Amino acid sequence: MKEQAEKAFAEMLEISTDMDKAVLFAGDEVVVSNFPESLQGTMVKKAHELAKAGAARAADMGSAPLTQLVAESGGGMVFLVQEPESAGMGILATAKKDSRIGLVFYDMKTCIRDAQEIDETGSAEVEIIQDEYVEDEVFEVTEDPEREA
Repeated sequence: MKEQAEKAFAEMLEISTDMDKAVLFAGDEVVVSNFPESLQGTMVKKAHELAKAGAARAADMGSAPLTQLVAESGGGMVFLVQEPESAGMGILATAKKDSRIGLVFYDMKTCIRDAQEIDETGSAEVEIIQDEYVEDEVFEVTEDPEREA
């Protein structure tokens, strides 16, 4: 999964030219980041702090659980996207001022989704066969289109 996450992260940074630095994390664990190594753990902690503050505000308003947040300052923007599960994946990213918010969120969510996909190209080819019972007759079902049951 690490290789898939690194690929998804690199694609996100290449596509989303508004983003500068980012960290992809799962729970408290850094999955991949382009922040200096000395800052990576701190950035994940800051992501959790932002998520906690956003969740409290969402609860005060009676809205759905927080999944994305943007903060703007004079120097730029900070984006947070996270899965609702406490140990789920999330991304904290810094971006330039006047970033295209919708596109940045889309790219971050795509990165998380792609990072979680199973890399099927590296898996062994396994033919899946299952038995299907219909009116006391057994039919063998296979995913190989050239093989007949």
